[in-house]
Amino acid sequence: MSTANRITTYTADVSICSQICRLAVQEHGLSDAEDVSVDIEYAMENYDPWFVRIQPSMTVPVMRYGDATIGDSKDILFFLADKHPEAGLYPADARAAIDVFINGFYDSFMAIGVFTFGNLVSKSDSLKRFILQGKTDVTLAKLEALSRDPELAEAAHAKLEQIKLRDFSLLDNPQLLANVETQIQVLLDTLDANLADGREFAVGSSYTLADIVATALLARVHFIKADSLFTPRLAAYWQGMQARPSFLSANVCDTWEKTLMAKQYETFLADGA
Repeated sequence: MSTANRITTYTADVSICSQICRLAVQEHGLSDAEDVSVDIEYAMENYDPWFVRIQPSMTVPVMRYGDATIGDSKDILFFLADKHPEAGLYPADARAAIDVFINGFYDSFMAIGVFTFGNLVSKSDSLKRFILQGKTDVTLAKLEALSRDPELAEAAHAKLEQIKLRDFSLLDNPQLLANVETQIQVLLDTLDANLADGREFAVGSSYTLADIVATALLARVHFIKADSLFTPRLAAYWQGMQARPSFLSANVCDTWEKTLMAKQYETFLADGA
């Protein structure tokens, strides 16, 4: 790859949007792209100055493609499809349907986040303490430090205002979890209906950007609920997506045991926290 088109992605293994980014890179045939791991669960490296200078929103994923910086997984999908039309992942005759499917996923993104962390903090008091330490204590300490840096203070204050609006300690409310699971079920039902009549892919007759998003969605559902929410059609589709070379190359985290977070939690427990 030429220097002009050098690709670096900054992702977190368990982040669903990061998994979308990594799958998109692999499915577009960009296997020589460099992936830099960013810990957003425990060390909270997304609040370190080096990363904030790359991504002022302090979120993953972010991609550097030559001189361009793309800081959102949805934007990355369409950017790569535009740069690499030869991959055929955004065919003209299926674009409207692909857009509908992808937009449905991103419109439900908040529910996916609550589904993830609400179920995790419900598993045990110790796991809840582990998650809250990273998402509140470490986060606030790092943002306070950033706020004293003249170059980064504005971004730090903006992020602190966002943090004030969330409370991870309340995510295990049973009614809240029931509501978000209903929203997740709508996404699953949509995909299941798309797979009727023996269809192999999420949209149309070939693998597209919609399948990248669908794979990440099913991986997250499996991560939290195993295959308990999968219909037979979804289970068969899931097996097909797992068999693709990109699935392993992209480090799709569909179980707790595969994640860096799981190893960090073991350390947390061993330290007597």
